[in-house]
Amino acid sequence: MNAKPAFAENSTASAWHYRAATTLSNGIVEATVLPGGGHLAAWRFVGGDNTLFESPWLTADPSTPAHASLAAQYGEPGVGEFLASFTGHALCLDGFGPPSPADLDAGVALHGEAPVATWDFSSPHSAFANLPVAGLRVQRQFHLAEAESVLRVDERVTNLRATARDLHWVQHATVGTVGARVTASVSDGLTWPLDYEHSNLLARDTKFEWPYAPGADGRRVDLREMLSHPHSGFVAAIRQTPTQKHGFVATCDAASRLAMGYIFLSEIFPWLTIWEENRARPDAPWCGRVQARGIEFGTTPFPLGNEAVDAHGPVLGAAVSRRIGPHETLRAPWLLFLATLPQGWTEIEDITLDADAIVLRQSGAQLRLAAKGALAFLDAGPKEPFA
Repeated sequence: MNAKPAFAENSTASAWHYRAATTLSNGIVEATVLPGGGHLAAWRFVGGDNTLFESPWLTADPSTPAHASLAAQYGEPGVGEFLASFTGHALCLDGFGPPSPADLDAGVALHGEAPVATWDFSSPHSAFANLPVAGLRVQRQFHLAEAESVLRVDERVTNLRATARDLHWVQHATVGTVGARVTASVSDGLTWPLDYEHSNLLARDTKFEWPYAPGADGRRVDLREMLSHPHSGFVAAIRQTPTQKHGFVATCDAASRLAMGYIFLSEIFPWLTIWEENRARPDAPWCGRVQARGIEFGTTPFPLGNEAVDAHGPVLGAAVSRRIGPHETLRAPWLLFLATLPQGWTEIEDITLDADAIVLRQSGAQLRLAAKGALAFLDAGPKEPFA
């Protein structure tokens, strides 16, 4: 791997909505991570607004009496436990969707153990969690380089058992800016096969080509438009373009001139799952008021639960999980960027990555974000040591 950039983050132990938190900052941007669930709760320019979704309901750190009380109010067993700590960007591991009955009895929540585990921050920018039911250990290292607006996350999962297995590993990134637009390096997709609160924006179980999906009313829906259809919701899964080595998903808000997005390896995370809740769910904690868009990149197309996904097998010819060998460690690095866009930009049309920069494009114009060594960081092999 090429020489690593000089990292310049400062870290502070802090509180986020009365929860324990660690905030990393390089004086330009800051990222707030919660040990309770490992959620990335905030990503912003210093002094600016959070670009991630902030759950408007009360949350609490897992394994606390407050969390247990909220979980009982927020849905059926498993679902309530996830929602009682969720905000921003959660890690779904090992699961995407509801747990099996056996896993539920063992205490596994919606989307697996990781989002309800208590993460150990062994240093201000290094965290891990053990997932005893899945027999996995997940580690993350977070880095902000000097004079950049890019967060590097080196994420690894180790199989603690002597048998190979399939993993369901999804970055449940969520935003909530009404009127923003989404761009992604995706191709063909499939809509959710189930009902969405009797408020389906999209036709069910139907193939489509990005960015237009078939609406439940027969009209086509532009999935780049966020939160434009009140009192509706949907889930859709779209494959990364097969020839695209570095996948991306990003949002652009023309009103604030802010763009944020993720870059990752398409081979590792071949699916983008888009979920939208636009004041459709009436029960607590949603209460018909929440507006959220999930831009979730991972190994698995739909949050149907591991058993259902594995039984179905490949979707649109693509795998729906990732294999991990006995005592093997898999590496899945990703980048999160933040940018102030030039006046007049209304969306990001494309994103590329070169050795030391992330390049955003619109209508022939481009904006380069410094990201020294970013290409080498993503492309390094699974044995690359932590920084």
